Amino acid sequence: MADVPARQRRSDSFARVAAEEFARFRAKEPALLAEVVLAVDAVPPASSTEPAFGRVFPATAARPTHIVLYRRVIEYHATSGQRDDLIAEVVADQVEILRHS
Repeated sequence: MADVPARQRRSDSFARVAAEEFARFRAKEPALLAEVVLAVDAVPPASSTEPAFGRVFPATAARPTHIVLYRRVIEYHATSGQRDDLIAEVVADQVEILRHS
């Protein structure tokens, strides 16, 4: 029964929607996103000085570029029934930031 959407944990449902949206962008822009990893964290790091829905972490010698979405921040700001649309918007914004960096 774990695969029934009504029975999925919110974090699992969020991660699934984020992954689907990221895959859609990756299919459109494979050269830009081929080596980019999508991650979901509950909240931004405590050291973060401003609220954020997501963030691009550039590649380092130790890890590839990451796009991180902050689940609780997005869920808090999403109006009823609009969470998936906000996830899509945040992924699009992060890809746009990456495109211009």
